[in-house]
Amino acid sequence: MSKSWSKTTRYFVLGIVIILLVWFLVAANGLIGPLAIAAMLAYVLNPMVSLVNSRTKLPRNWVVLLVYLTSLATIVTLGIIFVPIIPAQTALFLEELQIIQSELEAALPSAISVAGFRISLSGIFSGLPGVSTNFFRPDTDVILLALQAATTNLGWILVILVTTYYLLQDWPIFREWILGWAPDEYEYDARRLYYEIRNVWQRYLRGQLRLMFMVGVLTGLGSAAIGLPGALAFGVLAGLFDVVLSVGPAIVMVVAALVALYSGSTFLVIHPVWFMVLVLAVFGGIQGIENIWLRPRIMGQTLHIHPAVLFVAVIGSLALGGVLVALIIIPVLGSAGILGRYLYCKILDLEPWPDLTAVVDDGMGDAMVGREETAVSSTTTTKTGKLVQPKEHIR
Repeated sequence: MSKSWSKTTRYFVLGIVIILLVWFLVAANGLIGPLAIAAMLAYVLNPMVSLVNSRTKLPRNWVVLLVYLTSLATIVTLGIIFVPIIPAQTALFLEELQIIQSELEAALPSAISVAGFRISLSGIFSGLPGVSTNFFRPDTDVILLALQAATTNLGWILVILVTTYYLLQDWPIFREWILGWAPDEYEYDARRLYYEIRNVWQRYLRGQLRLMFMVGVLTGLGSAAIGLPGALAFGVLAGLFDVVLSVGPAIVMVVAALVALYSGSTFLVIHPVWFMVLVLAVFGGIQGIENIWLRPRIMGQTLHIHPAVLFVAVIGSLALGGVLVALIIIPVLGSAGILGRYLYCKILDLEPWPDLTAVVDDGMGDAMVGREETAVSSTTTTKTGKLVQPKEHIR
């Protein structure tokens, strides 16, 4: 039998492990972003994998491969369709801006008088920085720059793709491996915390889907009301891209502005420039309604967090951490609340879960925590009527 370590040795080794873990996180800081993106992609695709797996009874490996390749093919197809037209459309947009600038220079007087003071307007546009449209044309230099950037980021793209695939395929194995590190007397606590945190992220996904639907409907109706060509398509795009906070809506807004500038309204008699301003106002107003009112309220009701806290968290994370942090800050807050409540109860020697609950199979190859009215004593009841001890493994 191996000799036990003394308490001093155990604490010393634990301190060394913590120091090495912190050093690794600092040294591998650049890897955190790609791994977080891969985890988010796997999290979004996992419900689809579970649904197909439960309906078709195919092996999970085959379902993961099917869903993964289908999603990848969709992304590549959209890139092939839209990426080649971006440089040419951007160049045309900049040319239009230069024409508008020239027209304004010709229309404005050389000077104006205000309260007896003469103000010269001749240099108001000369100080503006010029923008070369040649950079946005699909010439050889641009292609070389694009190839260089693609080569630089190829490693991170491969990390994201491979990590996403293996997270989808082997997450049940990873989950049991992680939970298996908990001591026997805390195994039920570890599983219970995992299932509650997982439910927070599932509720967040459902709330995000509600937001995407509402934003898509508002954008489609608003675009149709002002006569924007392709109103239905913009509604769909706005709903899909809403998952990427700020960046996604901004992309859709820019595309809508370009369409408004080149095509004009289908029934409003208005100059294309002013129609573009109207489109920007409508899209910006919808985003304001979502970020100030809809998102805090829907996510607050879904995750039981006050809307003001969610609003401050989203805006603060956008300002301090960027889009990736803002994308996950809401479920992270919910998860931190669960962990904080558990630690609070343990520190004060209280029962973290005073109500008896059951760890039950959700029918999708995973388990969840749900309240059961028929739970008795130290046992719990599954949906199938089977009594399960609190520490029993649910496979």
